[in-house]
Amino acid sequence: MLVSAMAGISGRSFSGSVAGWLAVACLLAACASSGTRSTGAAQPPPEDAHQYYPLEAGWRWAYDIERGAERILAVYSVRGRTGDEVVIEAGGEEIRYRIHPQGIARPEPESEFDKRESVPDFLIRSPVRPGERWQIAGGFAHVTRVGQRVTVPAGTFDNCLTVEEARESPPRLVRTTYAPGVGPVMIESLAQVPGGRTWGPTLRAFLRGVTRPGEDHFYR
Repeated sequence: MLVSAMAGISGRSFSGSVAGWLAVACLLAACASSGTRSTGAAQPPPEDAHQYYPLEAGWRWAYDIERGAERILAVYSVRGRTGDEVVIEAGGEEIRYRIHPQGIARPEPESEFDKRESVPDFLIRSPVRPGERWQIAGGFAHVTRVGQRVTVPAGTFDNCLTVEEARESPPRLVRTTYAPGVGPVMIESLAQVPGGRTWGPTLRAFLRGVTRPGEDHFYR
C-alpha cells in the first residue's frame, strides 16, 4: 500500500478525514485479538506472484500510515471480483486490479492507442525471483529481496518479497513488501529531493491487522 500497492493501495486514501479513521481504529481495537503470526519459514518462497496478494472477496487489511506528521489508520477491503478484475474499497474510493496469468496488474489503458503501446502494469509478476525486472507505466520494477522475515504491528511474516518500483516525471520510488498468503505488509514511498540525488520518504505504511474470508475480526 500507498504507492505500489498504494499506487494500488495508495496515498489517495488520505482524502478521508482523520476523525473518521480514528473511529475505525476504535472499532478495530475493540475486536482485535493479541499475538503474533508467522507464515512458516520451513517452505521455500513461492514463485507464483498470485500467492503474495490474495484478492478474493472478504479480504480486508488495516494499515498504520505515516505521512510527515500525520498518523492515521486506513482500511482496505476487497469489495468484489468480476472476471479478472478486482475492486478494492479504501476510504470511499475504489482501487482496481487485474488478475493476469503472470501476476497482479493495474488496469490497462482505456484508449485503443495506449493499449497498443502498453505492457501490463504489474505490481508483482511471476516468476518471483531475486533480480527479476519488468517494465511498468513510466518506469521499471524489480524484485530486490525474496525469502525475508519481516515484523510489523500485525506480527512476523516469513518468505516475504520486496518489489521496488522506479518511475519518472516526477522521479519517485515505491518499495512494497508482500507476505505470501497475506498481501502487502509494508510500503514505503520516496521522492527525490529537489536539486539533489538523495531520496526522502513521503509515506510509509505498516500492516496493523488482516481479516480473511470467513473471519469476523482482525488480529494484531
